[in-house]
Amino acid sequence: MKLEIDSVNSIENLDEKIDRSFNGTCFAYSWFLKLKGVKKIIKIFNKDKIIGFMPLFLNDSGTQICQSTMYIPYGGPVIFDLPKEQRNQIRFIRQIENALSVFMKEMFNEFSFSVDDKIIDIMPFIRNGIIPELRYTYKIDLTQKPEEIYEKFGNDRKKEIRKAEKNNVEFYLDKTLKYFSCEKCVNWEKKYNFPSSASFVKKYIINTIKNDRGMCFVAKNNEITYGAVHIAWDKKCAYILYSYFDPKYDVGAIAFLYYNIFKFLKEEKHINFIDFEGSVYESVENFNISFGAYQSRYYNLHYSKENLLKLRNNMYNYFEK
Repeated sequence: MKLEIDSVNSIENLDEKIDRSFNGTCFAYSWFLKLKGVKKIIKIFNKDKIIGFMPLFLNDSGTQICQSTMYIPYGGPVIFDLPKEQRNQIRFIRQIENALSVFMKEMFNEFSFSVDDKIIDIMPFIRNGIIPELRYTYKIDLTQKPEEIYEKFGNDRKKEIRKAEKNNVEFYLDKTLKYFSCEKCVNWEKKYNFPSSASFVKKYIINTIKNDRGMCFVAKNNEITYGAVHIAWDKKCAYILYSYFDPKYDVGAIAFLYYNIFKFLKEEKHINFIDFEGSVYESVENFNISFGAYQSRYYNLHYSKENLLKLRNNMYNYFEK
């Protein structure tokens, strides 16, 4: 394996390669990286053939990889092709992980990134002194029939759907952001004193719609908006990224909106899975489970050359994270 740092533009037809890859997500598309200001990637070669890459979500000084799952769910390596036999696939992925570990420890004093939930073997990272943080996301298999998906909903969610239908709630695709509010969907940032990202969210949403990799969905009645959700997707999976609901209206909009989104993704976009984009908040996890979602694990990986002990001691201190 040979690794080198190069520009994002150095790989031709990058987005098409991601769509055909083993594990590429929409958070590695070239236009997404451009929006996030990512200019460099790690290119991965095997016998002079490029077999994958990893985006470098660097800090302002360019000295640390600091991909945060709050804003970018998955940011680890994208592997274009795997060997056909399973035993060779395991060896191949481990070779890539070992090469990445050695390379990143040589190039950066600190790094933090997440691998997607298709990469479940992280032993090479651990053996190289990189600390794993176990996370969970929740997913729904959209290859099921709509009625099968509905039957797995909790009773509260089913009641909400019936209530929405009685209240004539409309399911609306908002391609122009006529009803969707980018400011409302980042209100949580104010609670934790994070700088508002509403302007970025708007740019990102517009780009997902333009590239047919996202849509805003709204539950409304005439000009009253009860709630809204933005979904982004790649060829295999969709991701719930931004949402808000107006607590003034008890019309069952949440479950109604989600169920219709699931049907749209399945029937119109032929997406196989939807990812609720994991959270460590127990209340949010319980909400996700109420839709019949199953648990899927993924890993954040952390390294610090100078503060490894402190990093390890603080790793599982979630509190209000």
